[in-house]
Amino acid sequence: MKAITILAAATLTFSVASAQDAIDFEKQILPILKESCFKCHEKEKEDNGKIKKPKGGLRLDSAEAIMKGGKDYPSENVVAGKPDASWLLKTMTLPESDEMAMPPEGKGDRVSAENQALVKKWIESGASFGAWKGVE
Repeated sequence: MKAITILAAATLTFSVASAQDAIDFEKQILPILKESCFKCHEKEKEDNGKIKKPKGGLRLDSAEAIMKGGKDYPSENVVAGKPDASWLLKTMTLPESDEMAMPPEGKGDRVSAENQALVKKWIESGASFGAWKGVE
């Protein structure tokens, strides 16, 4: 009986810790994307009389678009559970001197190492968007 009590307590502790460690897309990941990515990767819009399209066909302003990816790496932008296969994270972590590094120089602030770790953890844990759908 004592072993069952200990096992139940350990399971409960693990469940609480897992819930506390879970990444909340809307509160933790979306602000990173808004700050560093949306300038170039959001829904087509008019800007000073010109139509501004998302660079590389990649939109990051909706859950569906994030998972769809862009022209160059469709369905590889975010690969749930596989951060090393996810171009969103790859391009954030490249050295600034790399031509594929995002955001490019002058287009936004680089994503900090701390925020890169959050994005990685979010992808590792299944890349859940929760209730967030984003822009249609």
